[in-house]
Amino acid sequence: MLASGDPLDALPAAVLADVLGRVADAGDIAACRLASRSLLAASYLCPRARLCAADCARRRRVEGWAGGPAFRATTGNLASLLGEHLRSLSLDAADGQGSPDDAMWVEEGEFDEADDLHLTSGEAVAAWAATAAGPVLREVDIADYWPQACWRKAEALPLISHYCLNLVRLGLKNAWLSVDGLKKMPNLTHLTLEFIRLDDEDLNQLNECFPCLHTLNLIGVGGLKDPKIRLLQLKTCHWEVSNVPRSLAVHAPNLVSLEMKCVRPDRLILDTPSLSTLKLAIEKLGAAVQVDGLVSLTNLRIESLDLSSLFPAFVDSRAIRTLELELPESASRYDLLEAVNPDYLLRMLASISEVKLAPRFSCELKLCLALCKDSQFKSCLKKLLIHVPQSENYFQLLPLFQICAPLCEVTVLFHAESADAIRQGAMSICMQSFARIRWQWGTWN
Repeated sequence: MLASGDPLDALPAAVLADVLGRVADAGDIAACRLASRSLLAASYLCPRARLCAADCARRRRVEGWAGGPAFRATTGNLASLLGEHLRSLSLDAADGQGSPDDAMWVEEGEFDEADDLHLTSGEAVAAWAATAAGPVLREVDIADYWPQACWRKAEALPLISHYCLNLVRLGLKNAWLSVDGLKKMPNLTHLTLEFIRLDDEDLNQLNECFPCLHTLNLIGVGGLKDPKIRLLQLKTCHWEVSNVPRSLAVHAPNLVSLEMKCVRPDRLILDTPSLSTLKLAIEKLGAAVQVDGLVSLTNLRIESLDLSSLFPAFVDSRAIRTLELELPESASRYDLLEAVNPDYLLRMLASISEVKLAPRFSCELKLCLALCKDSQFKSCLKKLLIHVPQSENYFQLLPLFQICAPLCEVTVLFHAESADAIRQGAMSICMQSFARIRWQWGTWN
């Protein structure tokens, strides 16, 4: 500090408050308050705050303090202190622990009867939402502690809908959520539910109370039976289904990007006429599929072995420009060969302008190419990316390069542990055998 006083005095309080808001962590902000009177004054105007409950509560428990009430008091005091200036609040009790692989099931011994880290409970939410900060908050993100939250139904959603009327973004993780008393939130445009057991088996309450969502992320959300997303303004959706519902339906006329991961729904409905990008990871396509409305689909990523069903449904008779293919992690060596006819696969690749073959798919493709009987047909393929495994026999990939259109741009990514001599040999063979192809080379891990 200079003799003339605090050098931060020259900066407007609003600027200092914005700086502290970017720091966000409550502990770091407290340290800044002690370092400067200007920062102390600006801290009362801080628009963003982040609290990590795990370290605080565990330390108090070790020392014999009352962890739960102390943390609830901290969050409530912080929200009261910042009041109408607070715009973003983040509370984290997960601390990298307690995140379930499947929000529907809990392993024996994973329960925790304490409630000091249960941040989605009604009492914990009311501690900050019922303050002056509640009505002005724009963003709220809560990561609960799963061993305490998994067996308790929480009232976070109804309380937040009651107090936080101007909320735009909401993220909740690791909780069992009730929707009883949930009110409409017309200002909410972004919602993320991750590792959640949701008492809304058909998503009727979600559709009704969050009608203006532009972005919806449902990651590992269980408790669903026949979920139907019906959101007129939705533009981006990421949906990873944790259990096996009978059907999945998305009715969203303005949706442009959808990433969906599911197992084998009996019925799949995509009523999304504006959808241009679809990333689909699925074990098996059911008998009832309604995807006729995908009139705008141009970019498609498929992670599945059920290509004989998925290609006719999503690729045939569509103007797909970019196709990316990957295999499930569980796929074994000969699964791709058994799943699809090699010649049909090669013709399908040749009908697309740009093809990206992800690592696992690239590794198993060579067996299919070895059995291809015909590669002399008209091709639309203008851009190709392929991952080459370590110690690969590159001659087995030649049928794939034969279907490339003239002046096609081919990017070959060698495994990072491949020997330089092997790479140089493959590059030389490729460039000599296919001189009209524009080659690019790189590596992957």
